[in-house]
Amino acid sequence: MPATELDLTNAHLPDLSSVEIEPTLTAIDLTANRLRTLDPRLLELQGLKSINFRQNLLANVSAWSGSSCKGALEDLEFRDNHLSNIPSLKGFTELRRLECSYNQIRNLLPLADLDSTRLEELYVASNKVTAIAGLSHLTTLTLLELGSNRIRAIEGIDSMTNLNELWLGRNRITKVDGLATLTNLRRISLQSNRLASMAGIEACTALEELYLSHNGISVLEGLSALTGLKILDVSSNRIAEIRHDDLAANTQLEDLWLNDNKLPAIDAAFDKALDPVRHSLTCIYLEGNPCSHDPQYKRKLCNMLPKLKQLDANFL
Repeated sequence: MPATELDLTNAHLPDLSSVEIEPTLTAIDLTANRLRTLDPRLLELQGLKSINFRQNLLANVSAWSGSSCKGALEDLEFRDNHLSNIPSLKGFTELRRLECSYNQIRNLLPLADLDSTRLEELYVASNKVTAIAGLSHLTTLTLLELGSNRIRAIEGIDSMTNLNELWLGRNRITKVDGLATLTNLRRISLQSNRLASMAGIEACTALEELYLSHNGISVLEGLSALTGLKILDVSSNRIAEIRHDDLAANTQLEDLWLNDNKLPAIDAAFDKALDPVRHSLTCIYLEGNPCSHDPQYKRKLCNMLPKLKQLDANFL
């Protein structure tokens, strides 16, 4: 039978001259080779549905714009190469997943030409992107990963109402904004940004996981509308108090990460603040706070939280 799959993972090939490329191929994995250019034979494959160039040495893949598989390709991966630009993907109508993380890409504008009305997952993490632009037409996206870039504002994504996951950690964002229409978001990460406030997160009423560690947040806010929240990570911030109604609506919360803040004591006020989550919390992190030096630290928390299974890194 004609071959439909080609797996050359970890073959360490500098090129594909020694490889037979069957015209019937629909899936190719070229992970961990030493390819610097695109073999022209790959561009001629009309039925190709998936191709993976992860961990190669590609610096220019503009030739991919002329591929013959535009009406078939569903999964395209250029992760961990040396790309400075995303190739034009005009005419690629069936693409569902695009992975371009760990390159040197400076902008997303070439994606404005992407014709696919099926794209569900887009990964451009760990690049040099400065702004979210050229993506507003990608309304079928369910996952957007732009972590570890140079983005300063959440913008240009209000049309992505199908988003379930938004990953923007390790950027330069100063304000939670542009999320009002994203009512289907289940997970959002804004870790390691420049936030001083959580205000704006209240629009994401379907959130189940919220990651805000390593910012400058001093007050918990915007949580009253997040009634389905299960994981809240506000570690490594400047929080000195959990007020009595901060978690009032979060009765399904299971994981609460508050380590490396400024919480002073495990006292009656702290006990009252945890009352709404007393019977849902199974994991809490408080190490790195002054309160963690309490000689009765573990005993007090176990008494407060009867379903607790993990305290800091220790399973109970």
